Amino acid sequence: MKLVVVGINHKDTPLEIREKGAFIRRTINEGIDELLLHKAISEVIILSTCNRSEIYVATSEPDQAAEILQDFYIKEKSKLLKPYLFEKKEREALYHLYEVVTGLDSMILGEDQILGQVKEALEISQEQQGCGKYLTKMFREAVTFTKKVKTEYKISETPLSLSSTAIKHVKRTYPEDFGEKKIMIIGSGKMGILALRYMKAEGFQNPYMTNRTYHHMDRCETIHENVVRVYYEDRYELLEDMDVVISATASPHIILKADLMKARKKPLIVIDLALPRDIEEGVGDLPMVELLTIDHFKDIMDEKMAYRVEVAKKIEQEIQVEIEGLLSWITHAKVDNMVKDLNETSRQLAEETIEILLGKMNLDEKEEKFMAKIIRSKFREMVMPPIKQLKQLDSEEAILGIEKTVTYLFSSKQGEKHDSTAV
Repeated sequence: MKLVVVGINHKDTPLEIREKGAFIRRTINEGIDELLLHKAISEVIILSTCNRSEIYVATSEPDQAAEILQDFYIKEKSKLLKPYLFEKKEREALYHLYEVVTGLDSMILGEDQILGQVKEALEISQEQQGCGKYLTKMFREAVTFTKKVKTEYKISETPLSLSSTAIKHVKRTYPEDFGEKKIMIIGSGKMGILALRYMKAEGFQNPYMTNRTYHHMDRCETIHENVVRVYYEDRYELLEDMDVVISATASPHIILKADLMKARKKPLIVIDLALPRDIEEGVGDLPMVELLTIDHFKDIMDEKMAYRVEVAKKIEQEIQVEIEGLLSWITHAKVDNMVKDLNETSRQLAEETIEILLGKMNLDEKEEKFMAKIIRSKFREMVMPPIKQLKQLDSEEAILGIEKTVTYLFSSKQGEKHDSTAV
C-alpha cells in the first residue's frame, strides 16, 4: 500500500474557493463510500476543516488514485477547485500528514484544534468502514508523535487556535473596556465552546450564546457563569445590543443576512470562523459593521510566535526521523502481504485441483474427503519454504526486490489465465 493525498488548503486557495471544497458529516460518509467503489482505492480518510479539505487514500496504484481524487473534487465539488488542488504521494504525502497533524501546516503555526480534527476524521472513517490497517497506522502514529512533541517542546503551551486568536483580536481592539463588551457566539460546537472558554480566561464578562438546537448549550454555564443563552430565532433582535458577533457553526447555509440586520447605533465587529461561511458578504458593507473572516487572521501573530517558529524547525527534523521508521514498517508489511498472497494462491490451486479430480473420478464420500485433505496439505507444503524465507528477510532492499519478483510472477500468471480464456 502507498499513501496519496489530494486537496486544497489555506496557503494558496482563497476562502471563497475553499468553502466549495468543504465537507459536512453527511458528505464525508457519502464521499468515503463513493471512493471505495474504485478498485485502485483501498482505504479513505477525508479531513475537512475551516482551512483545508484533504482526502487521504491507501492504494497500490498511486498515479491512478491521485487522478480519481482530482476528478472527484472537480465533479462532486466544483470545477473552480481544479487549479488549486495539490497532490502528494508516498513519502511526500506522509510528511504532509505529519505537518498537518502537528500544526506546522496550519494558518496559525502550532494551533491546537487540528489534532482533534484529525482524530475525528479517523474515527468517522472507521465508523464508515473506510479505513483499515494502513491508514489507521499512519494517522495514529502521526497523532502519537504530535502529542509527544507538543509535550516536549510546549509549542502549544499558550492556547492558540482561530477561536483564541479571535478573542485576542477583540481584546486588542478594545484594550480599555473589553470586559464590558457584549459578545454573541453563534454555534455551540467545538469552536464556539472554545471561544467561550477563551472569553472566560481573558476576562470577558458578557458572553451570549445561541445555536440552532440546544446541542451542548447545557454546559455553557459550567464554562462561564455569566453566559446568557439566547434563542436562535431571536439572534437578529439581540444584534442591536451586541458589540461583537463570533459565528462558528457547521451550517451549510448563510445564517446572518445583510437585509435582515437593522441599522446600527454603535459599531459591530462580526467574526466569521465557519467554512462554508456563516455570514453573508454584504454584512461587511453595512454602516458601522466590520466583517472579519478566517483569512483576516493569517497575519495575526501572538507573543510566542517567534518561539513557535524555532520549535517548528526542530519538529520538522524529528518528523523526518519518524517517517524513516514508518516507511520501514510499511516495507516490512509487504512481507505479510506476500505471505497472504502465497497462502491464498495455494488454497485456490488446491481447490481447483480437487474440483477437477472429483469430476473425473468416481469416489465415495470418505475417499473424497481423504483425497481433498491430502491435496490441500501438499499444496500448503509447497509454499511453506518460500514463506519461511520471506519471514526471515530483514533487508529493505531484499524485501522490495522479492516483492517485484512476486508481483511479476503473479501478474504473469494472471495474464496467462486471461490469454487462455480468450483463446
